[in-house]
Amino acid sequence: MDCRSAYSHRKQYITPINKAYDESFENMDEYKHEANFKRCLRQLTLEDVIEAVKRAKDIMKLNKENGYTLHQYKGYSYYKENPSLMIWEVIETILLDCELIKKE
Repeated sequence: MDCRSAYSHRKQYITPINKAYDESFENMDEYKHEANFKRCLRQLTLEDVIEAVKRAKDIMKLNKENGYTLHQYKGYSYYKENPSLMIWEVIETILLDCELIKKE
């Protein structure tokens, strides 16, 4: 993927980010500035985190059903088609340990 393709791929995320956080970032670099990123994080609720874990699990299940190959890198699992590093597993464990969610 050349630089222009990577930029186009990343650009797709700005519109949903702006909508979710009522922002007007022009690009991912602006969003990733520490103050901007922290301002967005402060808006997240525990329910948002729980829902994100559910969505991540659904995406991983769909990737498996679609026959994508699960890759391993330094102890992390991911699909190239949707390269989540499975952080949701750690967050889910914390939520379970704190009894904020129940095991499905």
